[in-house]
Amino acid sequence: MVVTILKNKYDEIASNKHFKDYLKAIQNFESISENEIRNILTEHYKNPRSRDQAWKNYKGILYEYAVFKLLKQIIDKDKELNQKISLSTGEQLTPSIKEQIVIKNWNEILPDVDILIIDKNKNIVKAIISCKTSLRERLTETAFWRRELEKHKRTKGIKIIFITTDKDNELKINTNRYILLHVIDYTFITDPKKYDELEEYYTKTYGTREDFMILISKIKPISNIKDFIKSLPQ
Repeated sequence: MVVTILKNKYDEIASNKHFKDYLKAIQNFESISENEIRNILTEHYKNPRSRDQAWKNYKGILYEYAVFKLLKQIIDKDKELNQKISLSTGEQLTPSIKEQIVIKNWNEILPDVDILIIDKNKNIVKAIISCKTSLRERLTETAFWRRELEKHKRTKGIKIIFITTDKDNELKINTNRYILLHVIDYTFITDPKKYDELEEYYTKTYGTREDFMILISKIKPISNIKDFIKSLPQ
């Protein structure tokens, strides 16, 4: 029930304050979630510690929802994409889609899946999206699945996409920088200010490296995600 309330509030804010523009909404996700939605939990969790702990989980769910709503709006508004692309969440996997991404070793192991981009006509998974506001060990987990998927002919062609707010500037950490530039296929940052700061930092720190321009192109602002979806091979 609480998750539904939070999602409905996000939709209300996107509609009333951002004129139903889910790109603008997700670009302001940190402000919306922390300043306008988080206090809803006060009605449901009287203990502050329990409330703060619950919020960590709910915020992650809400961010995934915000990404899904943006992608859906992009696809719904583009006639060409609408004919070619569909979306699925990790909770809505059909048997045929699951078979394309599962790793089989003694039993079936599913990678970390928040959202799937699917070729609607061929029913083929084109990309797995992982959405995280806070990285902690989760970027390493995403990198692990990238390496595992590329080992198998059946899954090696699937793109692994990471979407984040980078709210704590964790992408500047050298280990995370390596994962973004050398392991994960693409990373999209939803906060425009954080994207600009990260690009400036990387350019200042690594801009003289021979392969820098090629590698930095794997990190993009969320406003470029429509072009990425359109570039996926058919």
